[in-house]
This record gives sequence, C-alpha cells and structure tokens, in this order.
Amino acid sequence: MKNLWYIARKDLLETIKDKGSLFFMLVMPLVLITVIGLAFGSFFGAGSSQITITVAMSNADTGPTGKAITQALNIATTSLKITVNQYNTSTQVKDQVANNSNVNAGVVIPANASNKLIAASSAGALPKNLVQVYSLPGSSDTRPTIIQNIVTNVLTSEVAGSTAIGQVYSVCNQPGNHCAQSSINTQAIASTVGQASATGGSLAVQTLTAGKAVKFNNFDQLVPGYAIFFALFGINAVAGTILQEKEDGTFRRLLIAPVQRYALLGGKLLAQFLLTLAQLTVLFAVGYFAFHLTIGSWPGVISLLIGASFATTGLGILLVSVVKTRRQLNPIVTLVVLVTSAIGGAWWPLFIEPTWMQQVAKIGVTAWAMEGLNGVMILGKDFAQIAPDLLGLLVYGLICFFIATRLFHFQEKAA
Repeated sequence: MKNLWYIARKDLLETIKDKGSLFFMLVMPLVLITVIGLAFGSFFGAGSSQITITVAMSNADTGPTGKAITQALNIATTSLKITVNQYNTSTQVKDQVANNSNVNAGVVIPANASNKLIAASSAGALPKNLVQVYSLPGSSDTRPTIIQNIVTNVLTSEVAGSTAIGQVYSVCNQPGNHCAQSSINTQAIASTVGQASATGGSLAVQTLTAGKAVKFNNFDQLVPGYAIFFALFGINAVAGTILQEKEDGTFRRLLIAPVQRYALLGGKLLAQFLLTLAQLTVLFAVGYFAFHLTIGSWPGVISLLIGASFATTGLGILLVSVVKTRRQLNPIVTLVVLVTSAIGGAWWPLFIEPTWMQQVAKIGVTAWAMEGLNGVMILGKDFAQIAPDLLGLLVYGLICFFIATRLFHFQEKAA
C-alpha cells in the first residue's frame, strides 16, 4: 500500500506543478461556465418570468360586455402584465397587429355587443363571432392565445348571466306562474350568475403541491454539466502517462523491481480518482459561492461527486486497455466525451430529452451523474431518491474495472 501511495503522490505532484493542466482543469471550466451563464441568463429559466402583452383594442360597445372585457384585460402582476392601447376602429386594430411588432394581439368589440349577447341568450341561442381577437397568421407566439382565453372567460360568464335571465322570464311566463315583471332585476341576476360561473369552478378546486418546488437557476445546470464534461477530458492526462510508460518500456523495467503490479497501476488510478474528485469539488465550491448553486442535499451531491470520480477513473483505465498508442487516445477520448456529454445532459437538462434518448445516454458516465445532480439541484430530490443514480455510477465504474483487468497488459506482446 505504501508503494501505491508513493506512485499516486508522484503523479499528483507532477500534475500540480503543470500550470497548463491546472488551467485546463479549473480555470477554463469556470471561464466557460461564466460566459455561457451570462450569455444565456434566462434560457434555463433564470431572470424575470413576467409575461408582457400589448393589446390593440377597439371597444364600440357601451354595455356591460365591453366594460367587462376591458376590466379583465387590466392585469399587472409579477407573472403577467397586459397593456391595452385603445383605437377607434377595427381597421386601426388590424393595422397595428399586422404592422407594429410591439403589438401582440388585437381585440375588437363591436357596437351593441351587449344587446346582441342578451338577445341571443334570451332566445336560447348562443351568440357567434361576437368579439374578434386578431393575431399574426402562422405565428407560434402564445400571447394572443392568452388574450383569447381571457376574452372567452368573460363572454362565458356574460352568456351564463344572460341565459339565466332568459330562463327566469320563461318560468314566469308559464301558465300558473305569477311574477311581477318589475321585481325581476335583470342586471343583478346577470351579474350574480356571471360571477358564479366565472369563479365558482376555480373556487371548488383546491390546488395543493406534493414534493418540493422546482427551482431552475441556469448555473444549477451549467456548473455540474461542464464540471463533468471537463472531468472526463481529464482522462487524457492519466491515460496518456500510462500509455507513454508502456511505449517507453518503463512498465517493463518496473516489473522486475520490488513493486507489485497492483501498486503500480493502482497508484496511477488513485491519482486519477483524487484529481477528478478535487477538480469537481473545487468547481462546485466556486459555483456555490460565486453562482449561488441550489444544493438540495449535501450528502447527495457529495456522494454523486465521489461516484462520478470513481466511474470516470474506471472509464479511463478501460480506454487505456483498449487503446494501444497515445496517437489513438486523443480522438477516441474526444469522441467519447462529446457524444456522451451531448446526449447525457451536460449541456441541457437530461429530463427534457425523449425517454428513449435518456436510456441510450446511460452508456456514458455523464447521464448517470447528471440525472442525479439534476434531481438534487433542480428537482428537489433527497438522497434516497437519487440513490439509483449513485448506484449506477458505482456499478459503471466496477464494470469498467472488471473489463479492463481482462484486457490491460503492462507491455504489448511482440509482433
């Protein structure tokens, strides 16, 4: 064990003295994380979440319908702000929607809209095309849909109130019934029924939450993603030294020395494990204090970092066992890291990918690590809930080590 530690210590000191390696391990990831985080500050949900909508409106109705729609669009909350610009004609509204990029939707309420609605409802019919909502054709903007839903809700309550009045008159006019027409307060009935239809359903449903709220800071995705990404590229360093010593015949000379084979190889693997763990720890520590990472479960995050370091070390020795020369190593490591990072959630949350792709991504270390880290830092999972991902990392590393022991040779066989 003493020889194993001496070999690991030697490799660690060589890496620490190499300023280029330290720059690639620590400085470059932090610079990249900062630049991308600032460039896409709101891409992952950070920043303001308020939706702002500008509406061009022409309201020629003097009755309750026009007033109700105008009042309903008067919204200014932290999540939604609607600005209504009034115009005299429907043509002006259509021109604003078509030619003014700042106008998101248009609403036209024609004259006598209230009377038409009451007349249709009293006759037992439903009014059609009473109010017009305009938007650009073929647009994927959802803001006109929000305006349409608000207008629809208002008209739903208005229709309900007017229909109730029609039913009251119908009952009063049936043979044997006696109602004083003056005692029927149509405005009070319409208002009461309309409000009940608009709010009654929502009040009858109780909205509750189960579990923790989802919090999505863009750095909660970027820091772990790029930390794992650069940790995998660190395989190049240790794997390269092993291949170099095999090519130079250093391993062959050491085999006749009083050094056990497990100590010779184990020392280098221990150095790889400790370097990867130190790199991940420093990046997460800087991320926590500088970028205010959300750490839902410290035991979960620490365990996942240890598991990711172990799995990365196993992948490194597996690649060394398969690759024969240093010339082959760089393109293979680059290909493996880029592919597994792309589908494994290093650059975007793994849980937004299709289910089949999430399963395919499990061929790499990145997916196991990011699924666990996304769960702890974004989805609010506890240690028990990310235990399968931690177990996956450990099993991944063990499988790599097992295959590597069957394929690794301290010296290549002579041709």
